[in-house]
Amino acid sequence: MTRQLTNAFLIAGLSALLGAAVVNAQDRSEKANIPFVFHTQQTTFEAGKYTVQERTSTGLFLLRSDETANAVLMQMHPGPSADPEKPKLIFACYGHDCALAEISMEGSDVTYALPDSAIEKNLKHKLGISSMISVPLKGR
Repeated sequence: MTRQLTNAFLIAGLSALLGAAVVNAQDRSEKANIPFVFHTQQTTFEAGKYTVQERTSTGLFLLRSDETANAVLMQMHPGPSADPEKPKLIFACYGHDCALAEISMEGSDVTYALPDSAIEKNLKHKLGISSMISVPLKGR
């Protein structure tokens, strides 16, 4: 009887742990209205409304235009800490050319950063200086 009770508690505990892992692995998504043309992953995106989905907890993000079929999957690496109550996209802008640099999702205390793309490296080489523009993310 004691062994059956122990097994029942172990199974219940493992089920709770696995259920939490599945819930934790679900996609998180936010919306952004980006008012300028920008580059990411060797792709140029028009100004417009976008959905940002965090596909896993390891920095895999999907950026998808709400108005066109354009989308890109990005593997990002953890960067500096973030305010979990202020989700945003950060762009590095060189003159009139902007490149997505960082993403901070709601509820996350980590900012995810993209390595400089070839486009961004070229802009950085030509102009040398950049400004950083923050675009807020909003829940669905």
